[in-house]
Amino acid sequence: MINGIKIFDCTIREVGYQTGWNFDDLFIRNLYKFAQGKGIDYLELGFFHNEEADPNRGIYRYCSSRNKEIAEVFKSIKNVTKISAMRDVQRPLANLLPKKNSVVDTIRLLTRSHETDFEVLDRHVNEIMELGYEVFLNFTSAGYNDIEKNIRFAEFAKSRGVEAIEFADTESVMTEKYVIDTIRECHIAGVKLGVHLHDKNGTAEKLADLAIKEGADYMDVTHLGLGGKWRDGNLTMEYLLRKLEINGGYEATMIKNELIENLIKFHEFSVAE
Repeated sequence: MINGIKIFDCTIREVGYQTGWNFDDLFIRNLYKFAQGKGIDYLELGFFHNEEADPNRGIYRYCSSRNKEIAEVFKSIKNVTKISAMRDVQRPLANLLPKKNSVVDTIRLLTRSHETDFEVLDRHVNEIMELGYEVFLNFTSAGYNDIEKNIRFAEFAKSRGVEAIEFADTESVMTEKYVIDTIRECHIAGVKLGVHLHDKNGTAEKLADLAIKEGADYMDVTHLGLGGKWRDGNLTMEYLLRKLEINGGYEATMIKNELIENLIKFHEFSVAE
């Protein structure tokens, strides 16, 4: 936690669209060491997709079936910073391992706001908790929600005991009023809240500033602001660290250089549209 905000580094998952979730082991280790050294709470890998239904991607697309290979990358360095991955409930999924057998600490359930079925979501929440993981809910395309829908999401999360709700501005349509109202209503409901801000129209920094001021509990970022299925970009790690008065130092420069090198090296595997 830095100045009251817990941070998810989503670089691997988001930039994975440009690399097919292929990354050099050295880059992944350096990214984790950077997160650990700067007090970043979570490093997010990728997904738990079914490898037969979605073949020929890098190992971070398949955080269940490739757990052994991923664990090998982290075995000598994993420390306080938690490792998370995203479970997309509207896509073909691999079976989850018990937490005790997995390199992943935290699972963020992704559900598209307009497609959410609370009965289905409830089954996933129960399964993940029974397996021993920390659970978050991630509502994508959340900028189109009205406040009543967000209140229902908050009440559901509170009743199931999930750690927090993360609202993703997938289409970059959130307004200042939306951010203020959603944070306040979630806190009234007794639920922690995070924001995942895409930056299609240059509003991510302004909304991040407002979210911090309003007491958001979590925030998602990527190095250089890269990533996204549509190459639409994210709130940058660099901006958030400056905002929280953390010096990225030479390590941040090294990470940015290595990230660009990985983008070049694995460009042929891109699935970005």
